[in-house]
Amino acid sequence: MYWYLGNYSGLFYLFAIGIMIWSLIVRGRLNRLVKKYSTVPVSSGKDANTCVNEMLRANEVYGVTIGHIPGELTDNFNPKEEVINLSDTCYGKNSITAVAVAAHECGHACQASSGMALYKIRQLIAPAAGFTSKISVWIAIIGVLIMYAARTYEMSDAGYWISTAGIVLYSVVFLFYLVTLPIERNASRRGLKAMKEFGWVSDSQLGAAKKVLWAAGDTYAVALASSALTLLRLLLMRGRRRR
Repeated sequence: MYWYLGNYSGLFYLFAIGIMIWSLIVRGRLNRLVKKYSTVPVSSGKDANTCVNEMLRANEVYGVTIGHIPGELTDNFNPKEEVINLSDTCYGKNSITAVAVAAHECGHACQASSGMALYKIRQLIAPAAGFTSKISVWIAIIGVLIMYAARTYEMSDAGYWISTAGIVLYSVVFLFYLVTLPIERNASRRGLKAMKEFGWVSDSQLGAAKKVLWAAGDTYAVALASSALTLLRLLLMRGRRRR
């Protein structure tokens, strides 16, 4: 017979509530840290743009430019256009938050330049993950509904395989988050190393910068846990095929 959530439903919802609470804590902490250190200038007085250029030169990364993108903490590195986009929070600013976030994004540029294997994998699966995230869960649910409504073995079997296809597609999303977390942590470590080596911040400010970057990285940890729980739920909903 098919095995749905069954006796595991209580445990599943306990994990779901736990992840939701964790997400709220992580988001709240990140917002507090970003706000707190957005008003504290780095000891060197250098702004984020200057620091990015220094870090790029030191790592022999050429051809990457700095752009401005509207919003707060919308910073990103665009590998196709080779542009490090800095948000209103960071562009031209010399706060601990600005320099830390900019150094982190520069870390991604260094990853791309050095040919980091995990970074290459993420770039390869990112388009597929973006597409499958929109349809995979629905395909899996449709398959489960067909299994529930099936009046014949053949119809139930078809529902099983449709649901399996949805689960396989969603696995791409899970894989994306799985490789993203270590990539983000690595970019933060690269940024923090540069901040210390180039003397952009004092020792005490380096600790503050680490808090900001690790809090930002924790959001990816939450996303990974959430995607893992969704994958587990889909597997339990589909259950095992009748032999």
